[in-house]
Amino acid sequence: MKNRKGLSAVVIALILILLALAAISIVWVVVNNIIKSGTKNADITAKCLNVNVEATASTCAAGVCDIIIMRTGTEDDAIAGVKLVFRDSTAGTSSAVIDEAGNIEALAGKSVNVDTGLTAPDSVEVTAYFEDASGNKQLCGLTTTFEF
Repeated sequence: MKNRKGLSAVVIALILILLALAAISIVWVVVNNIIKSGTKNADITAKCLNVNVEATASTCAAGVCDIIIMRTGTEDDAIAGVKLVFRDSTAGTSSAVIDEAGNIEALAGKSVNVDTGLTAPDSVEVTAYFEDASGNKQLCGLTTTFEF
């Protein structure tokens, strides 16, 4: 009869090594995904730091508004667009959100004509956004308000 005690110890050692490698691989995949998603968010945040988009003039009649939007800042990265939130304080908390896609060149303006659907809008909030690698809109933290 052969002694198989030595062979079973080698098999157990190999199984433990394989389990350790599998655990390390799983942990690496999770950590790598976290690092990549954090990097994407940091990139958008860095772009937003140098972008300031604000409404500088507006005329509204029967809910249709002509807005002039100016972009200041030193960043030349193309923004994906701006979100315009119109508010009507005479109607309580009525608001309308308009998505105006397209870049606004740095130190340049853009005229926008929108139908807000509100009776008498009296202010607009402007927030720039970028698109991430997946095509999702990432709003910048800075919002400016223009009252008219």
